[in-house]
Order: sequence, then structure tokens, then C-alpha cells
Amino acid sequence: MKMIKAVRISLLATMCLWLSACKDLTEINTNPNSPENVSPNYVLTYSLVNSGKLVFGLGKNSSKIAAAMQYMQAGTNEGAAETNQYAWTQESWGGYYDILRNVQIIYDNGVRDDNKLFQGIGLTMRSMIFGLLTDIYGDIPYSEALKASDGAFFPKYDSQADVYKGILTDLKKANELLQNLTAKDAVSATSDVMYKGDGAKWRKFANSLRLRYALRLADKKAEMAALGINLETEFKEASAGAFTSKADDATLAFLGTNSDNAQPGGPLASATFNWLTKPAKPLVDKLLQLKDPRLQRWANPVRRKWDATVTAVTTKTVTNLFGETYSVVYVPSVASSADTNLYVGLPVGLPITQGIVYNKGNDVAVYPNEQNPYISFIHDRYRKNTDPYVAMNFMNYPEVEFILAEAALLGTFGATDAEGHYKKAVQASMDKEGALAATGFNFETYYAQPGVSYASAGNKQERILEQKWISSWFSVQSWFDWRRTGYPALKTGPVAQFGAALPIRYMYPTPNLDPKYIANYNEAVSRLGSTNYIPAGQSKDHHYAKMWLIQGTNKPY
Repeated sequence: MKMIKAVRISLLATMCLWLSACKDLTEINTNPNSPENVSPNYVLTYSLVNSGKLVFGLGKNSSKIAAAMQYMQAGTNEGAAETNQYAWTQESWGGYYDILRNVQIIYDNGVRDDNKLFQGIGLTMRSMIFGLLTDIYGDIPYSEALKASDGAFFPKYDSQADVYKGILTDLKKANELLQNLTAKDAVSATSDVMYKGDGAKWRKFANSLRLRYALRLADKKAEMAALGINLETEFKEASAGAFTSKADDATLAFLGTNSDNAQPGGPLASATFNWLTKPAKPLVDKLLQLKDPRLQRWANPVRRKWDATVTAVTTKTVTNLFGETYSVVYVPSVASSADTNLYVGLPVGLPITQGIVYNKGNDVAVYPNEQNPYISFIHDRYRKNTDPYVAMNFMNYPEVEFILAEAALLGTFGATDAEGHYKKAVQASMDKEGALAATGFNFETYYAQPGVSYASAGNKQERILEQKWISSWFSVQSWFDWRRTGYPALKTGPVAQFGAALPIRYMYPTPNLDPKYIANYNEAVSRLGSTNYIPAGQSKDHHYAKMWLIQGTNKPY
């Protein structure tokens, strides 16, 4: 009960930091040990904010998933091996289950109060968080989770198939609950910091998540059918009520008024200016090849540029497509190996000694730690307290259009017009980054390029997934898509701890030593599939083990 009380205190503190005011605290019952008496309005704010931070942290610019998906490299510090060379260690899931306990309160109190909006929100958030857990780990505590009050202290690990069945079942129920709301089904607009109590938007979010998981299970149609889930039916029903514009996006902004609601890289949350994160060369080179304006949203130009057109060191002012200006020193190029681009990414998986001097050429000057000026840095916006182009993103409209495009291409979900959805997806992604409104950018010209257009693609699934990867910048969803399809065809660098392959799951948290827990853990590990990248004698609880979702698919390897 002490833990419940602590959660309530943390919950209230979080809400007050994220809302403009905390006017009516009378909704909190005087007995903090009774979660059934806590207003779901207050729990909702806590759950949304902490879910947003969790999702942002999974894919953010300093995460190992962002490095695996080759959005970034961690520079040259002593901890770079875990990120750049995939020396992953065990990961806790405590934060997920903390959120789920609070989401359960939202749902249970919605049932108690006969409030269908709270019930629908609770089921949607529950599905999203459990979805992340199973996507990341595989089999997880699910049906017996959150039931310590019923004596279930050592929950079993449900099979991944059963977890996905539960997720799709809950999302379908959420859609039904959110369909015909009445005045009594109200949620405080100030407590719902994402949708302001708009049930129609929550319904679109629930259906968009259904699309995400139905497509994720595309290679497991028969297995899901055996469990009573018809993925094509799920997809068709959900597609009729999913996101249709960026106004529907399930995102939260960083307010940036205090350390709790500021972006993690900003000065309120971080005492030191972080130079560690560099954009990765595979992404930078692809965006340069496509003349893609999104690069200028996500990365800074180099501060010193090798250039064969100058004969002396010259400082120039560079203005990007969005009107941002930079001072760049142009240096006469003397080496054929020099990268002379204005944007230079750090290659993947370099030995630390090479990363320190990458692209320095014959410049023998000593620069501050992590500040090699001949490579780019992640854009300055990631070091601000708040920025309109940095948000906590649960799901957005471009993802839905990419899902519809791939489903139409596969031809087994009832979706049609793959090219139309693909083009809408790319355009929506550009719109999200403000590129469509930028002077000097023409979307039709961009789309007509052989490396972008749908018609010119030899492998159309790869084309869809490559643009989805770009659009999913700093989102964990790109990892799940790559693992499912093998696209884009990302390669490891020269140093990768377990061989020439990218990780495909998180290892479970260190197991509790109680025999009952160990038995459940061992059973889950036994269901994982081995790969050639797990060293002999090591446990199958490994980041190169295959979860059920990709067993038998030959994906991604």
C-alpha cells in the first residue's frame, strides 16, 4: 500500500507540472491508499505524460535503437560500444508496468462510473503499452499481470500470439465503446493533454493501432486465425476509422517550462550541452542522394567543410531551406577520401580511434571532446527545452498511410491503391516537418525522382519501407518494421560485437530469484528461437534470439 500511495503523490505532482493550473484537487479522495477513489482524470494525465516520455526515450537521438536503425551514432565516448556496436545489456520493464497499473485504474474507474470514454481510453493505452512490451521482448507477463492484489505475484509469461490476440481484442472493444458517446461519457479537457477529451480522436487512435498490429502480424495470419483473430477483417474494420490527417496525430509536445516537462536534451533537463550524438552516415547519405529537405530539420551542417573550389580557408554563412543560418568554414580539400558534403554523417560501428578523427584529413588541430567539426551534429533543436518539431509521438498520420500502402501492395488485407497511399505518406511526412511550406521545395519534383517514385521502384515493398524508415526518424517503429521485413537493408559497421547482424529484441530484465519466477522466466526463454549470432553456451535470452513473431519467416535474417 505504501507503493500505491507513492504513485498517487507522483501522479499528482506530474499533473501539476504539465497543466496550466491545479484548481480542483477535491477530486482526489482523502484516502490515497484507495486507488478506486482516485479520479481517472488525474491518472490520465500521469499516464499520458509518462507513456510519452517512455516512447520518446526508446527512439530518441541517444538511444541504442536509434543507433541500430542508423539514425545516429553515439560519438566516441567510452560507452559508445553498447550503442554503436550492439553490446546490448538487459533492460528493465518496470516503467511499462508502472504505467499499466495506472492505466488499469483509468479503465476500472471508467467501468465503475459507466463512462465509456474512460474505458475506451484505458483499453487503447493498455494496448499500446502491452504492444510495445511484446514487440520489444517477445513473450511477456500479460493475462496475470497487474493482479498482485489477487495474489498473482509471479505472473506467467503469455505467448506472444496470445498477447497480440488480447491487444487486437481490446482495441476492437475500444472502437465500439468510443463509437456512440453521450454527455455522461466525459473526460476533462485539461486532464487529457493529448486529445482534450475528444472521443472521436481517441477512436481514430485505437483503429490506427489496430492497423499497426494487423500488418505486423501479416506473416502469422494462420496462427492468429487459429486463435480466432481474422487479420483481414480487423484491418478492413480499422481502416474505415483510422487517422486521415495530421490533426489526428497521437503526439504530446514538450512544454519546456520546467525540468519535468522539458525535452530531455534541453538545458532544464540536462546541465551540460551534449555533443555526443552524431547523425549516422547511411541516413545522411540517403537524404543527400534524394535531395531530401528533412535532413535540414534533423542535422546541422558541418562547422568545417572540405571544399575543392576554395584556395584558402574561408568563412561563409550558409542558409538552409527553412531559413536557419550557420557559419561554416570552407577548407581547401587535399585528400580524395575527404567527404566534401555540407552534411556529413558518422559511419556505423567504427572503432573509437577512427571515430575521433573521421573526416579530419590532414587537419592536426585538437578540438574539444566530441566536437570534430568535419562531421555533422544532431540539430540544435534537440538541445532545446521545447521545439515544435520535437514531440513525443505515439503514432501519426504518415505511419497510417505507409501501412495502407504496404497492405495494398501485399494484397491480402482488402486495401487498394498502394501508390496513392505511398505518395500521401511521403507527402504527409514532408508536411509534418514543415517542408511543404518551405520556399524552394517542390514536392512533385522530389517525388518524381527515380529513387522516390513508386512507379520506378523495382522492389516496391523496399521502396515503401525505405521512405517509412526515413519518416520514422527517432521512432522505435522503424526497428519493428525492419525486423519484420528486412527493409531497409541496413548493414553493421566494421565492429559489431556478435557478428554482421543487427539486434532483434531486448533481453528480459534480470529475473527475480524466487523459484516460481525463475520457472516462468525459463519457460519463456525456452520458446525463443536461436540464431547463428548467439555465442555457443549463452542463454537464448539474447538480443539476437527470435521471438515468435519472426520465427519461421526468414526475416530479417
